Amino acid sequence: MSKERIEGQARDVLGQAQESYGDFIDDDEQRLKGKLRQKAGQAQASYGEAIDNVREFTVSNPFGALATAAAIGFVIGRIWRL
Repeated sequence: MSKERIEGQARDVLGQAQESYGDFIDDDEQRLKGKLRQKAGQAQASYGEAIDNVREFTVSNPFGALATAAAIGFVIGRIWRL
C-alpha cells in the first residue's frame, strides 16, 4: 500500500471527525471544512490506489508495461507534431 493511499485514508477519517465536530457545535464552517478534507482524502487515496495498480502491473508484466509506455510516447509524439 502506497504512502499516498494511507495518507488519503487518514485525511478522509479526519474530515469525517471534523464534520461531526461541526455538527456537534452547529458550525457550518467546520462542516464544510470537514467535507472538503474528506474529498481531498478520497482523491489522494484514489491516486495512491492508481499508483499501486500501475506498480503491480509493471512488476507482473514488464514487457506489457514497456509496450504500453512506448505506445503512449508514440501517440504523444504524433499529437505534439501536429
